[in-house]
Amino acid sequence: MNKKLVRRTAISATVMGLLGLAGSLVVPSANASQASTLATCNATWYGAEGEIPEGWPTASGEPFSRWALKAAHNSLPFGTRVKVTYQGRSVTVTINDRGGFGGATCLDLTYGAFTQIANTDLGVIPVQYEILR
Repeated sequence: MNKKLVRRTAISATVMGLLGLAGSLVVPSANASQASTLATCNATWYGAEGEIPEGWPTASGEPFSRWALKAAHNSLPFGTRVKVTYQGRSVTVTINDRGGFGGATCLDLTYGAFTQIANTDLGVIPVQYEILR
C-alpha cells in the first residue's frame, strides 16, 4: 500500500470517527490503488406518496424522484455511490440530498431504494454501507 493511500485512509477513518460513525473500518479493495470504507449506522426512508413533489429539487439540484436509487447523507459529497446492505440485501445509491438527521442515523434512502432492501413499515433499519466513490 502506498503512503498516499495510507494517509488518505487514515484521514477518512479520522473524519468518520469525528462524525460519530462508530464501527467504521477501512478495508483495502481488490484494486490496491483504491480503498473501500465500511461503516454501520441506521437508515430511514423518505418520499412517501405526496410527501415531496416529483421533480422538486434536492439539495444537489437534481430533481427528486421517490423511485430513484438515491439517498441523503449529511457530509458525503454529492455523486458519491454507496452500497447499502440490510440482512443480506443490498442496493447501490447515489448521494444527491442532505438530511436533518443525526445520532446513529446517517442515511435517508428514497422510498424506491429502501424497498429494494426492506419493508418500509420498518421505518428505521440498521445497515452496513460501503462507499464506492
